[in-house]
Amino acid sequence: MGRFTTQKNKITASKTADIQTAEAKAVFAGIDFHKRFSVITLGTKDGTVISQHKLLNVESDIEKFFLAHGPLICAIENCRGNEWFVELVKRCGSEVRIGNTRVIRLIADSAKKNDKIDSKFLMDLVARNYLPVCYQPTRNERILREALRWRTKLMRSRTQYKNVAHAILDKENKSAQLRSALGRNWLQEQSGLSPERHEQLQKCLEVVDYFDERTDDADRVLIQIAKEHPDVQRLMTIPGVGELSGLMLLAELGDITRFKSARHVAGYIGLVPRLYASSDTVRLGRITKQGPGLLRRILVQDAWMAVRVSKAFRKRYNSILKRRGKRAAIVAIARTIAEIAYHVLKDRTEFDEKKMTLG
Repeated sequence: MGRFTTQKNKITASKTADIQTAEAKAVFAGIDFHKRFSVITLGTKDGTVISQHKLLNVESDIEKFFLAHGPLICAIENCRGNEWFVELVKRCGSEVRIGNTRVIRLIADSAKKNDKIDSKFLMDLVARNYLPVCYQPTRNERILREALRWRTKLMRSRTQYKNVAHAILDKENKSAQLRSALGRNWLQEQSGLSPERHEQLQKCLEVVDYFDERTDDADRVLIQIAKEHPDVQRLMTIPGVGELSGLMLLAELGDITRFKSARHVAGYIGLVPRLYASSDTVRLGRITKQGPGLLRRILVQDAWMAVRVSKAFRKRYNSILKRRGKRAAIVAIARTIAEIAYHVLKDRTEFDEKKMTLG
């Protein structure tokens, strides 16, 4: 009889705990976002799981859910296509923290993985304040990034079709200048190719002209934005930095106060060396190449221009060239430009070579 009573009390206590958990206030939410649906895990202030929900990505359903359970502190991984979802959850009064996908994958390395486990893991990280977050760009920063990347895609496509045109000419041992519209027009009229390949070349050059027009349209819009933005004008006082690279720095760095120092900016762009340290051995490797690759490539292009137009940059380049070689020297100049850009944006001042030690 005593054993039966004890067992009954245990069952009652278990039911009571379940009821208390069900009635607990949700504070945190882990969201595993997919294109068609999302899995959401709700948790208490100590990270205890309350419930898990699978919702179709319908705006009215998402809004209804978060208005009913919010306000919440939500964790979601940084991924393509979740922008509308994040903005909707914010409008419902919840806080959204964007998790760094790369770091989260290192933490969550496991042989067992599914949507429910992922959303629970995100909820657990944000509840324990362990979520590795990444920067959330503003709407204007996102639009500017997209405009700059669109221009880059246009230029890459144009280059691709120019290469196709060169390949057609090479097949019959012909050569011509494709950089200018005048040269392409001349080539369309008299290429010296066989009729079949001449027709192919004409079609290819028409595509190149089309991408030229679209690129020019994009340039006009971006240059106008650069002229009207005071921060871009300040960045353009740095040798080698033009309108487009100034806009790229502004769009990719975002709120400059999120960086503690100029060194952190260089690290974010991936212009710092890898570190290998074990016991008494410390060795520096190649640059990390993390962060925005497009910005890193543009800074290297700016570095070549800076070396040509600035004595101070040229002096620093030549000094490193003797010790480390050409590639290391130009990367060092690109890093210098990035670090100067940090100070220009932070202090809201123009670059002055006399106040900078570059040699």
